[in-house]
Amino acid sequence: MNKKVNITVSEVISKTDLKGFYKVQFKIYKGDENWVPPLWIEFKYFFKKNNPFWSHGEYKLFIVSKNEEIVGRIAAIIDYKYCEIVGKKIGFFGFFECINDYNCAEVLLKTAQDWLSQNDMAIMRGPINGRVDVGCGFLLTGFGSPPCLISSYSPSYYLQFAEKFNMKKARDQLVYYIDLTKPIPKKLKEKAKKCEESGIKIRKFNRFRTQKELKWWIDLFLETFSEHWGYIPASREEVRTRFGIKQLRLFLDKDLFLIAEYQGSPVAYIWSTPDYNQIFKKFNGRLGPYQIIQFLLLERQINIGKLPLIGIKKEFRNQNIASYLNYLTLNEMKKRGYIGAEVGWFDEKNTTAQATIAITGAKIYKKFRVFDKQISNIDNKNDST
Repeated sequence: MNKKVNITVSEVISKTDLKGFYKVQFKIYKGDENWVPPLWIEFKYFFKKNNPFWSHGEYKLFIVSKNEEIVGRIAAIIDYKYCEIVGKKIGFFGFFECINDYNCAEVLLKTAQDWLSQNDMAIMRGPINGRVDVGCGFLLTGFGSPPCLISSYSPSYYLQFAEKFNMKKARDQLVYYIDLTKPIPKKLKEKAKKCEESGIKIRKFNRFRTQKELKWWIDLFLETFSEHWGYIPASREEVRTRFGIKQLRLFLDKDLFLIAEYQGSPVAYIWSTPDYNQIFKKFNGRLGPYQIIQFLLLERQINIGKLPLIGIKKEFRNQNIASYLNYLTLNEMKKRGYIGAEVGWFDEKNTTAQATIAITGAKIYKKFRVFDKQISNIDNKNDST
């Protein structure tokens, strides 16, 4: 006689519930050698009321249980500023995790869809963890390797969940890999030399003057990323609270955060890092005095780099500055004995960025897919968001 399956969904209300919401992923990825647990301290901060993001957004968190055992989770998120700017009533689902059971996944997705619909959203888009830079997309290709820093990770069956729930492709995001065991391409070196001869000077980020550096960097960050898919204008305070900015002086690698200046003023930057996920993986989500000591002891064992952020003022684009910054960064990584570097992600329609990174010899090795589902017939402006 088959045992009756009882699937229930509940809303996260208390701090204890939030901890349970966080711990779901440890069940999903148990035994997965590639998964890197996110830090609890960063995870819980995102959902705190004093996170500036919630000044223009709201959320509901849900947990699904199967026969009274927690087996999945989802967040339904509305960013009202995003809706206003893109001219569409688009709500997000994110922080999705679930066992390989479509019945449980369907309950989660339907619950998020219903809440978004009740709050006048016309489209459900995801996975997007509130902001695209926090985490977006289900892994589409490139399974079998661990995620680098600031990269998402998910099992292949999540794609089947989305398709079975009648979600359609919204956008793909591309991640590149540079093989640093090979020589740096001659073309990249030539472009770097041309840029150097044009009067562009390169210096390192001064972490002992972090606050002064951030004054210009945040403005340049907001300017250069305003055109990227999924990004919307944010306050300076909101940028400051993003992962890594608050802890800038603690783990910033000054030899990998380079600033391009013209006549003494910053016009571009590249913020690259060692792949700290190689260390964070050992923390199991915790961050305390022991983990900090562990970090300092293991940092030199990292053998992969990460190039997540590069920005150039509009009037200085197409002057080989990106190639100059990439060349110096890759040279530094090669000196350290890194075997490779992950770059991106890049939106599939950002052909300019793709052409620039191709000069480094980078190849696409992972793709992530964001899905949409029409959930009501509310009129929306027709745009490319």
